[in-house]
Amino acid sequence: MISLEVAGPFAMFSRPDTGSTPISYPVPTYSAAKGMFEAVSRVPQVYVRPVKIEICKPIRYERFVTNYGGPLRKPAQCTKDNNYQLVATVLVDVQYRLYAELIVKRSTRGKARQGTRRRRGKDWAAMLKDRFEQRLADGQTFYTPCLGWKEFVPTYFGPLQSETRPDQSIDMVIPSLLHEMWEHKQPKPTFRQNVEIVKGVMWFDRRASVNAQ
Repeated sequence: MISLEVAGPFAMFSRPDTGSTPISYPVPTYSAAKGMFEAVSRVPQVYVRPVKIEICKPIRYERFVTNYGGPLRKPAQCTKDNNYQLVATVLVDVQYRLYAELIVKRSTRGKARQGTRRRRGKDWAAMLKDRFEQRLADGQTFYTPCLGWKEFVPTYFGPLQSETRPDQSIDMVIPSLLHEMWEHKQPKPTFRQNVEIVKGVMWFDRRASVNAQ
């Protein structure tokens, strides 16, 4: 199991059903959490599977307005070089603790990656865990982690802090939570239904929650 803590002034994990005026989920989606872990350490031999999220600050929403100048504008707006005003409902003052499992892919189990010496008694997952924890502590990342939108950069991104705890006042059910957007490099969104947040803790997989208890 690996873990990290992330905090920032703004976050946006868009609900697909909210269209052109997006509203954020109260928690990072599975794909967003996976991307945060892979920003620190990522190798083809091991799959990172987010397991749970702890919400460590009250859930707060605010209206956020920005000017969009990208290619998804209407043709007339692109021709005249007019920006599109995007109105969104984002999370503010967020803090999460994320946990994930490392799963060694079957096709590479027992094989050593080129340029890496395999130590006796250790497997790919253990080696990646050691490397992940070292890189996280040193602040090393392959790309800048974000809280949903790229411009929402964390103010803290690192190991779990001893003073941080889940907000036990948070109990809610998310009727439909986006799980993943892609399958075999093709867009194929999948959703989890009636995902529970109990005392500030949300499990991506109910079976994992039962096993932990």
